[in-house]
Amino acid sequence: MALPTLIEYAAPVPPQRALPLSTAPWVLDPTRAAVLVHDLQRYFLRPYAPGCEALTGALQATARILTAARAAGVPVFYTAQDGDHADRGLQADLWGPGMSAVADHTGVVPEVAPAPEDTLLVKRRYSAFAKSDLAERLAGAGRDQLVITGVYAHIGITATAFDGFQREVQPFVVADAVADFGADQHARALDQIAACCGVVALADHVVAAFTPGRADGWDGQVRAALARLLPTELVERAFAEPEADLFELGLNSLQAFDMLDDLADAGVDIDFGEFTRRACVAYLVEQGERVGSPA
Repeated sequence: MALPTLIEYAAPVPPQRALPLSTAPWVLDPTRAAVLVHDLQRYFLRPYAPGCEALTGALQATARILTAARAAGVPVFYTAQDGDHADRGLQADLWGPGMSAVADHTGVVPEVAPAPEDTLLVKRRYSAFAKSDLAERLAGAGRDQLVITGVYAHIGITATAFDGFQREVQPFVVADAVADFGADQHARALDQIAACCGVVALADHVVAAFTPGRADGWDGQVRAALARLLPTELVERAFAEPEADLFELGLNSLQAFDMLDDLADAGVDIDFGEFTRRACVAYLVEQGERVGSPA
């Protein structure tokens, strides 16, 4: 089986497609999280057509997450195959010899290149945990959440998410920071992960979670305030459907008071009674715009 060629598609993420609701209730915490950049090597990105929207977006989203993670002291890990064919195992039966041990194959693309403090793991199997010490490194750093970006969503990304879940590591797969062979495979991977083993999020949520108090604009302040109270998938749904009632999505009155206190600290006082009459993200964003977007 060979890799496809000239992959060209738009990622199945909002507004094109709503994120699947994740079964897991986990909330991303920068003190517990690490980031994994999965297989963003030249060899694996060659199949994409020039300017492929899904890949371009995934690289941009990954770069933003890396910037936020490094600023917050969140550990960053990379996986990369090294072109050594001695331990291909069953993968050789499906994919042949794979990449060669040359920089044009093994190199991580410059848009998301590792920093000196990051950790590079040699990749041997679909899962980043297989034949590596990733689990031990996460445990040693006191990290039990893993934010996953990279390629390919329905193969290595999914395998890593399932493997992490079975090792008591909470996977957070970033829907707009992964890419695949096409929109169908990309969407199926997100659906399966959300249903069975992880949280499916957007890069905006991850960046906001990693930069408390420094969210990007008033939208980011609202997102960060909600992210401290609601599971990731509900925050994403609230922003994908900005008129959706937050109480119907799971926000309770005490949480609403906490959220409004956070927003007041950020510069916008919102009356609780007025909020209850239109308890949605659109209303919260409008209040920030009304006073001049203090963030």
